[in-house]
Amino acid sequence: MGEPRTIDPLSPDWVVVLLLVVVALLAWTNVASPRKWGLVLEGAFRTRVSRRSLREDIDLQARSMLGLLLALLAGMALFVQQALVMRGTLGAGPGAYALVMAALVLLLVLQVLLLRALAWFFQGDGGLQEYAYALVLNHLVLGAVLLPLAVLVAYRPALRPALLSTGAVLAVLIVVLRWGRAVFIGRSSGMPFRHIFLYLCAAEILPVLLALRTLQHHGPPAFHLP
Repeated sequence: MGEPRTIDPLSPDWVVVLLLVVVALLAWTNVASPRKWGLVLEGAFRTRVSRRSLREDIDLQARSMLGLLLALLAGMALFVQQALVMRGTLGAGPGAYALVMAALVLLLVLQVLLLRALAWFFQGDGGLQEYAYALVLNHLVLGAVLLPLAVLVAYRPALRPALLSTGAVLAVLIVVLRWGRAVFIGRSSGMPFRHIFLYLCAAEILPVLLALRTLQHHGPPAFHLP
């Protein structure tokens, strides 16, 4: 009898299907609305969201925008699942992936709804609408950065530790830049700094710290906080 086949939990067959769907969505977006790729660059390199993008390009009900967002969120979810599998805190199957994807989508929806609710509560914009769109652009940038890393993690086992570390550092950098953008947009729109600080602490920084703390407690002993 031959040697038993070694199964790599990070490169199962369903990942191939997922990546084909992601590539198809990206190709369709490229054909249907190639200007959407400019939004990724704008989200990465501009401090403020341009008026033209606010007026014309960022339509969360447009199919091309939803397709691009869904494809890049799918890549981000795959990277997050891979990192959690390597830590031993999540399974490697499609069910676990669907859970991560649903959590990311829900998080984005809740963040946008919270910003709109705050704009209604304060009876003024104060840059909240612009930051809501900047938040969406930030997720596009995160997905665009993490998708190629997720592909390499799946099919280059020897590089996994370095790739996961690189992705984590880039993700932290992109999120911190988003928080800096929140301060800049808010102050430029006349929002008091204390309101910006309270929002960031309560709605963005605290959830991140709680998530990291939870992962520390549910990960292997080597990852536990002292």
